[in-house]
Formats: sequence, C-alpha cells, structure tokens
Amino acid sequence: MSPVATRQPGWADSLTERASAFIDRRSSRRGFIGRTAMVGSALTVAGSTYVLKPTSAYAATCRCLGRTCNCTDLCCDGYTEFCCHLFGENSCPTNTILAGWWKVDNSSYCSGAARYYMDCNKRSPNCGCGSSGVCRGNDTTCQCRACGNRKDGCTAFRYGNCNNNVSCVGPIMCRVVTCTKPWEIDPGCTTVARTDNNTRYHHRPCLEPDPEPTATHYSLVRAFYADYLGRTASQGEYDGWAEYLARRDQNARTVSLRFARSDEYINRFLNELYQSVLGRNGDPRGMESWRNQIKNGKLTSTVAAQFYASDEFFTKAGSVEGYVDALYREILGRKADPKGRQH
Repeated sequence: MSPVATRQPGWADSLTERASAFIDRRSSRRGFIGRTAMVGSALTVAGSTYVLKPTSAYAATCRCLGRTCNCTDLCCDGYTEFCCHLFGENSCPTNTILAGWWKVDNSSYCSGAARYYMDCNKRSPNCGCGSSGVCRGNDTTCQCRACGNRKDGCTAFRYGNCNNNVSCVGPIMCRVVTCTKPWEIDPGCTTVARTDNNTRYHHRPCLEPDPEPTATHYSLVRAFYADYLGRTASQGEYDGWAEYLARRDQNARTVSLRFARSDEYINRFLNELYQSVLGRNGDPRGMESWRNQIKNGKLTSTVAAQFYASDEFFTKAGSVEGYVDALYREILGRKADPKGRQH
C-alpha cells in the first residue's frame, strides 16, 4: 500500500471534522450528523473545489437552479418567493390555493405578535398525488427569476393545515405573509400550528403599507391633468393617482409616461394637430395610424414635424413663400424676418 493511501483515512477524518466546524451558519441547526453528511456530499459532488479552495461545505454543494449566482443570493437559500414581489399582491394568485401555513413567534414586523407565512400551491396539477396530497408535475416551471429572487414553482410540499378537502395540489408558487391569522383569511385553514423561526427576517418592501400621499403628489396629479389632458381630475382620479404616486416603487416619470401614452392625451393631441395644421378633423384611419405610432414610442414632436412636412399642409399654404410664412407663423408664432424667409 502506498504512503499516500496509508495517510488517506486520517486525512479524510481530519478534513471532515475541520470543515464541519466552519460550516455555514444556515446549516448549524442540523447538528453534527447533518453537518458531516453535508461535508460528505461536498467531497462527493465537488471534491476538488471543496478541498483545494477556501469554501464551506454548503457553498460547495449549493445549487441555484442553474443560475450563476452566489450561494448567499436569495435564489440559493431554498425558500420560496413572496407573492407580492412576483405578482404585485400579497394574496394567492390565480390558479393557486392556500395549502398550508407556518409562523414565526414574536415578530418585530407584527409588533411582537406572531407573523404567518402561507403557501400558495398550484391548483389542479397534471399529476397524481397519492397519500402525500402534493406532486411536482411537469407543467410548472421551477425557477428563480433573478439571483435576488427566491425560487417559485419548485417545492412540492404542503403542511396539511389548509384546505385538506382538496386532495391534490402542485408545487408552491409563492407565499403570502401577514400578521393576520390564516384561518381568519381562509376558513379552510385550521389552527394547527407549524413554526419556523429561521424565516423571521424574510421580508420584502411590498409587504409594507404604502405611505400616505403628500401635497406634492396631489400637485403633480393636478399638473398632469392640466398639461396633458386640458382638464381637471375627478375626485376619484385625483385620489387614485396621488396614492399611486405615493407607492415606493413609483415615481413622477413613470406616471408622466402613463399620461403621455393614454388614449385621452393622444386623441387630444392629434385632434388639435389636425385642426391647427391641416384645418380639418382627423379621419378615422389616419387617427388610428398615428395613435398606434405614438403608443409604440414615436415622439409627438416627430408626429407634428411630419404633419408640417406633409403635402397636404404645403398645398394648403399655396406656394413656397406661403409655406415658409406658415411655418414661421404656426411653429414660431411670429412673422418671418426677410433674411430668414429668403433663406
């Protein structure tokens, strides 16, 4: 037996003990058996990486759904993403069902009370569940949509304390988080508690209530209606847009673009352009064509330039001189100076 082979068992034991001592915090709850099992997996799955590079067993074995993410990214932590982050609402999305819940105790997000995490599993999967009540199926994409997103559509699991009358559900698509007891949200949930305090600090800004609109928000709404639409807003419009502006993920530029792409503004702009440049109402076919171009990103200044450059406007002016005079009058709001007119 070679000297290297003779030293191998002791070297492997020492490596296992040393690596177990420095393993990532997220696996500390597993205990010695779990830690050494992970080290064994690291040696098997990523032996050279684990042995030759300074890394933990978790880092050597972590898998991020095929993405090139760091093991510390949310994509790789094994938990499911919040519904409000993926779908905009802190509720189960279409074609899902609340299939279970757990809690964390003494949550700072709930003023020291329990915080509840509810799994939204896919409804009507294309697979048979058997006694487990949940199956993976092959009609759902398992993914994390970015390294900063937790996974969705991956975990085939149910706690079994919600809607047990539904015998078969698919994987967890997202989770709802609230300070309200699950059985008060969905009568199909029972009071049978599961606790996982490891999720205590899982959070997203979309779970926080939106701030109240300020005077600045209301002033912006007033200006948008006056400048874009030439009218005052109804009270419902006024309050709705101010509340929209107050949201953390919105800004004035986003709302301004919404107004600039609205049918009401585009129709007003085109009607005024037809009247001021061509002296007539817009024909339906022409209005539809210009409306689509603006909605697809064409600048209104470009549209106006094309109106002034049209054969119809030139013919209406009657001559080259008349055309130049009309451009000065309509665009610059003054008479042409002799030198400019001659040019």
